[in-house]
Amino acid sequence: MGVHLIFGLPATLLILTLLWIALRRTRRLYQEADRREVAEGALRQAQRLEAIGQLTGGVAHDFNNLLMIVSGSVHRLRRDATDQKQLQLLDAITKATQRGESLTRQLLAFSRRQMLQPTVIDLAERLPELKDMLGRSLRGDIEIRVMVSKRPCRVKVDASELELALLNLAVNARDAMPSGGTLTITAKPVVLRGKAGEEGLSGEFIAIRVADTGEGVAPDVLPRVFEPFFTTKDVGKGTGLGLSQVYGFARQSGGAATITSTLRCGTAITLLLPRSFETPTKEREATIAAAVAPPGGKVLLVEDNADVVEVARAYFTELGYGIAVAASAQAGLDLIAGEGDIDLIFSDILMPGGMNGLDLAKAVRRRFPNIVVLLTTGYSSSAQDAVRQGFQVLQKPYDLAALERALRAARKSANKSADKTVTDADAAPRRAAG
Repeated sequence: MGVHLIFGLPATLLILTLLWIALRRTRRLYQEADRREVAEGALRQAQRLEAIGQLTGGVAHDFNNLLMIVSGSVHRLRRDATDQKQLQLLDAITKATQRGESLTRQLLAFSRRQMLQPTVIDLAERLPELKDMLGRSLRGDIEIRVMVSKRPCRVKVDASELELALLNLAVNARDAMPSGGTLTITAKPVVLRGKAGEEGLSGEFIAIRVADTGEGVAPDVLPRVFEPFFTTKDVGKGTGLGLSQVYGFARQSGGAATITSTLRCGTAITLLLPRSFETPTKEREATIAAAVAPPGGKVLLVEDNADVVEVARAYFTELGYGIAVAASAQAGLDLIAGEGDIDLIFSDILMPGGMNGLDLAKAVRRRFPNIVVLLTTGYSSSAQDAVRQGFQVLQKPYDLAALERALRAARKSANKSADKTVTDADAAPRRAAG
């Protein structure tokens, strides 16, 4: 027995040790396989949403041009219509185009092609202010609780798109609580380390969590909630674009949107927005009287769609402008050099021929600094670049009042640039003398 123990015990211990090591490695292997499966699933979902976003963004451009033609034609017909029945029909067409514009805007938000105007806001101050606005969209049997961190929660986002995202989340929560409940909105700073569940984000963020006590979402439905036009509501009670707008807004702002839910226990959606350390932007309440037309002159319309040209021509004629038309950016540049009396360039960003509207705007700024440039687009990935470079961009479809406001803003921006150029030129001799 002693001899057997001398040789058998170490062998048994060795076998047990090898089994323990093998078991640990097997567990690690399964854990790694699970992590890879989660990561691959998240990647497939992100690629799927990206493909849908590219499709919807491409469709939005042509759809906005169609809405532009319809709304412009209604405006022209309304000036001559006197019959009450005709006016009612025109009102119905106008409402339909406005609804189409809203749907297109939500699609562009999902595809991250929406033109944003980010400003720095402190959510610790803004969220309590939004409580009344959200309350008007909910029923009386739903209690709203807003809890924010005492520390500054500053983010640099488009304030109107943030409000729309929170409103969409509140409306979804309302529909998930048919018998009433509680809607809780919290905001606090968080630090992310690139976890797979947070779409690889890393750094300092502000987490806005909107949680309800409703019916929850089924596990098989949960992966599809951010897809456009996907909805579990009855026909006529939802478009399926609310959560897609939330997702697109968060992604375009540099963050992410995540969802967790348990059946009959509620749903929580978290917006992760990059934290900002800039000073909050003070809102400027400057209104411009729409009745006063901007100064006239001669405008060059650069647009390849003949029907859209006719709509824009009618608007500018009503504002007292002379009209010249070019079907491409290069043709417009040649026309400016040949005529010499152009005061304003109004160009679509997406143009055929290799030179787009933004290229034309930069060439005009460089060669003809006295000419005011206003760009327009139904959808373009270059729109945000144009805004960052100081150009005014008017979103299609637009009406006469929106065109007036954009013209004023473009002229004001051009005057500021001219004043800055003069100031820099005056300062150069002084620096040289110093």
